[in-house]
Amino acid sequence: MADKRKLSSQDLYSLKFVGDPQVSPCGKSVAFTLTTVDREKNGYRTGLHLVPACGSTPARQLTNIEPGEKLVRDSSPRWSPDGTKIAFLSNRSGKDQVWILPMNGGEAWRLSGMEDSVSEIAWSPNGNTIAFTCREPAKKEITNKDVRVITRLRYKANGTGFTDPRPMHVYSISLETRAVKQVTTGDWEDSCPAWSPDGTKIAFVSCREPDRELRYYPDVWVLDVSSGATSKLTGGLGPCSKPAWSPCGKSIAYAGHTQGETGGASDELFVVGLDGAEPKSLTAEFDRSVFDGVGSDSRYDKASPGPVWSRTGDAIYFLSTDGGETSIYRVPATGGRVEKVVGKQGLVVTSFDAGHDEAGNVVFAYNGGTQLNPGDIFCGTSMKHLTRVNEDLSSSIELSPHERFVYAGDQGWTIEGWTMKPVGFEQGKRYPVIVEIHGGPSSTVGEGFFFEYQLMASRGYGVFYMNFRGSHGYGEKFAKGIIGDWGGGEYRDVMAGVDHIAGLPWVDPARLYVTGGSFGGYETNWIVGQTDRFRAAVTQRSISNMYTKYGVSDIGWYGNRAGMGGADLWDKEDFIMSRSPIRYAPNVTTPILIVHSEEDLRCPMEQAEQWYVALKRLGKAEVEFVRFAGENHELSRSGKPHNRVERLERIIGWFDRHNP
Repeated sequence: MADKRKLSSQDLYSLKFVGDPQVSPCGKSVAFTLTTVDREKNGYRTGLHLVPACGSTPARQLTNIEPGEKLVRDSSPRWSPDGTKIAFLSNRSGKDQVWILPMNGGEAWRLSGMEDSVSEIAWSPNGNTIAFTCREPAKKEITNKDVRVITRLRYKANGTGFTDPRPMHVYSISLETRAVKQVTTGDWEDSCPAWSPDGTKIAFVSCREPDRELRYYPDVWVLDVSSGATSKLTGGLGPCSKPAWSPCGKSIAYAGHTQGETGGASDELFVVGLDGAEPKSLTAEFDRSVFDGVGSDSRYDKASPGPVWSRTGDAIYFLSTDGGETSIYRVPATGGRVEKVVGKQGLVVTSFDAGHDEAGNVVFAYNGGTQLNPGDIFCGTSMKHLTRVNEDLSSSIELSPHERFVYAGDQGWTIEGWTMKPVGFEQGKRYPVIVEIHGGPSSTVGEGFFFEYQLMASRGYGVFYMNFRGSHGYGEKFAKGIIGDWGGGEYRDVMAGVDHIAGLPWVDPARLYVTGGSFGGYETNWIVGQTDRFRAAVTQRSISNMYTKYGVSDIGWYGNRAGMGGADLWDKEDFIMSRSPIRYAPNVTTPILIVHSEEDLRCPMEQAEQWYVALKRLGKAEVEFVRFAGENHELSRSGKPHNRVERLERIIGWFDRHNP
């Protein structure tokens, strides 16, 4: 390793991110997105690339992402049915619009010119029309832009801000005439359009119940293209998403569950027919949530893949996470045994597509990453490497491989954890360790690449992370084990892991540090109010007061209410406050850095402000408050590159300051 150097925070600028692989109709090529960091303009550029599925030649660039005045984002490549064109979304004309790229040569040309950005493009089977979603045009001009009238309960969203009251609907546009037609209407949101194989119908997702503000359970609907008539196929019992037609056009696969707005519920793969029969779950006995994944801070894959049918319609492919790995699975379309078809130890698949070659054989293309690789495009069950986008960087830097272990958590629950030794580790020495706590709490960590963890290891720290109860990937009982018990069993799971690593011969038990974001920030705040075991802490995009969060977070009154077991503010005020870290602020003596984004609507800034004022007012702990303007809850994953680097340096700098 003498010829390799240590990772630097500046290396973030050199990372490249692949995503959204799409297999051509003939099965010979794979289109995908490649995102790079523009250091000078402090943002990201995304372009389309193409690579042979056989891997015979390197990938080539399809759309221009060369440096310019604008940060161009070309995304969502979708092959025309005959393979002669690729439709994609691009902001090169301002807002995201549909563009068409001829595959026989020539420049891409803009198809749509909507007033607002469009999304979710889908080709009609004959290749003459593209469906997409967009907001209805404004009916009247706003006369006083200083005044905002709000009448909806769900009126804001992290990363969006105040949500536009104009409903999102499905539109279609003709490639020949460029004529646009609005195909769904009403005072509700419509999304996820999918054409039937014969082109006469469009499946989509919508919640049209009168009480949809209180209980938002989108259903699968079908629209008859010629008449405009719609019919609902599901029963409003829980969320539905990602509808996909069977090749025969008689059934639709989708993801969802029937447990309402329930924390920890596993999404299942359903099939519903057009004949009015009840939907059938194909994965009820699988006991793993479908289409979830393993977390990472080094990913720019905007794809959200849904079910993919086999060509004959006898099976359906889908993604699922088991422990710290995400793989592609197959299940018979009529139900039966679920089997893994693409995956191996240490692999995390984040998006995929399944096509067929001329012989009818299935061709899988997917974005796969590992603990040492943010992600590359692979093909086939043999995992043929089609890209190596970060090879130059990874070949010159020494990274720290992690070591997996399991331990007994609270009440004997089996908890999966990982440790990373410092880069340059020497046998016989003891090292400081940073405990990293993931968000969610239903997120999952594991085999995904984390730049933050690797940077900590390069700076001389060991790293410990784990999937405490509440994490997905271990079955629904495990995921629901945290419901109504925040600060309880999962806290004891974390501390049992700390006890374990503190006994390792290379760990200095007197130099333990803790950090986490979102729910991990809640847990960090909770920990320092319960114990003084850690030398220093960094709480990120955190929660301090569950009671006030109900009314200020974009998901507070329903998401956090569900997480607390359905307790409402006026029902169990003392219980909610008893599970709020701010109640235990007088106990805190651990030096703590508060890192928060000013446009965070998931865990709003007032949560950090309350925590800071409480700790500062009490004067019992060293506390510092770092605020990032113009950033939201996604700072660590997709914030401005300069701010991401600044954040990393602030976190490690705080631990360095308290590392004797």
